[in-house]
Amino acid sequence: MLTWLHEPCIRVHIKTIALTDEAYGRLADWKSSPKESFSAVVLNMVPKRGTLADLGKEMDRLPPLTENQAGLLEETIGWANDWKNWRDPWTT
Repeated sequence: MLTWLHEPCIRVHIKTIALTDEAYGRLADWKSSPKESFSAVVLNMVPKRGTLADLGKEMDRLPPLTENQAGLLEETIGWANDWKNWRDPWTT
């Protein structure tokens, strides 16, 4: 009786991209270890193009704002919502 041994076959599609030295350096700086692949860096650091709902999910993963950050955000929104801070470029 014949027995066939099949080893799993992993297919990896490889694409060649051109990077400037500066772009390569920035990408390499994001590697957490020499063994980490550039593909892993890209998948970890570059989000998928998505929807506003996807953005909301990603924002939920962020740590909460500090009191100082929250105060600054409220102050900035308050300033932007105050009409006296708006300037009409056509009349002023």
